[in-house]
Parts: sequence; C-alpha cells; structure tokens
Amino acid sequence: MSQVKIAVNDNTPTFLGKLRKWIEHSGAVNALNRLDDRTLADIGLNRADINDFVRSWSKDSDAA
Repeated sequence: MSQVKIAVNDNTPTFLGKLRKWIEHSGAVNALNRLDDRTLADIGLNRADINDFVRSWSKDSDAA
C-alpha cells in the first residue's frame, strides 16, 4: 500500500497564528491608547483612528 502525503498550505491561518496576531494588535492598540492626546496629535493620530491605523499597519507589515 502506498502512502500519500497531503501538502499543507502554510498560508492557512492557524489558531495560534490568529492568537498571535490578536495579541500583537491589542498590544499596539493599548500602547497607543495610553498616549495623551497631544502626543497622538504629534504623530498624526486621533484617538478614534487608532484601531484602523493598527489594522492597516499590520496588513502592510504582513506584505513585507
């Protein structure tokens, strides 16, 4: 009887991969939320834009 190897797609998100991304995302959001409004303004962010900024930054860094 011959054995057949099934290729696993390395791009398939795993539970641990999703957990790692969530931890990184929430950590970045929490760090930015701890900044005061003046510091956020200095780096060009509003408090309401933090979540979207971290999400877009995460997507950009995944493409690299």
